[in-house]
Amino acid sequence: MRRLRQTGAMPSSSAIVDETFARLGFVAGSISQEEILERFNELLNIVWVETLKTLEAHEDRVYKAGIPAALMEEYPEELSTAERVNSRDGFREATIELFGRWYPALRQVFLSISQSRMTRGGKDFELQIEGLLRLAGVPFDKQERQDRTDLILPSVAVFQQNVNIAAVVSVKRTLRERWAEVAEELFNLRSPNVFLFTADGGVSRGHIDRICGRYKIHLVVWDEVKARYNNQPLVLGYTEWARERLPVLKQHW
Repeated sequence: MRRLRQTGAMPSSSAIVDETFARLGFVAGSISQEEILERFNELLNIVWVETLKTLEAHEDRVYKAGIPAALMEEYPEELSTAERVNSRDGFREATIELFGRWYPALRQVFLSISQSRMTRGGKDFELQIEGLLRLAGVPFDKQERQDRTDLILPSVAVFQQNVNIAAVVSVKRTLRERWAEVAEELFNLRSPNVFLFTADGGVSRGHIDRICGRYKIHLVVWDEVKARYNNQPLVLGYTEWARERLPVLKQHW
């Protein structure tokens, strides 16, 4: 798997997301800044779904032939054994023999693909949000950290000058990730405008109690998730965030 990825045949997360945006026609000049913010929840959901399809298409292209070829190169003896079985007992028995010998490696291969998808999924979600913000003309500074990527709107300089008019956005694909450590650090910023964006559809009351109740962080979720928690003021749908909260902040930038 390392060899296949090192060949550069699998595009980076940035390339996958850029390709998805281009395929959907979500590019400057084709969609207005106003439309992006008006349809933020809908458009984010579209690129969330379509990015996975783009990734799957590249996985099929790279892995379908690449994995068998790499296994043949890595385990030539197993291939030779299967060829002898084929000449003696036929293709069916040779296939069973080969896949039986390859099974431990195949199990690790598909585990690697699954783990890679989870890692890429988080990065892709960050890039999707960044892409929509750029199209909407919303300025931000990107801060690379070990466990997350924070976006400071409109800039770190504004945040340092007046914490009350800037926004801190932290992105987590799911709330199964190490969000508690993130929440602690975000809370310590003492900013009234901290937003935790997630694509997790399984937001629970426990998440809300801890993230919103304990840390006073705004949890930004899909509109349909927000509909389950309409009585929670610190839980925002993406539509509410883009149409109502963001414009209030932008007035001061």
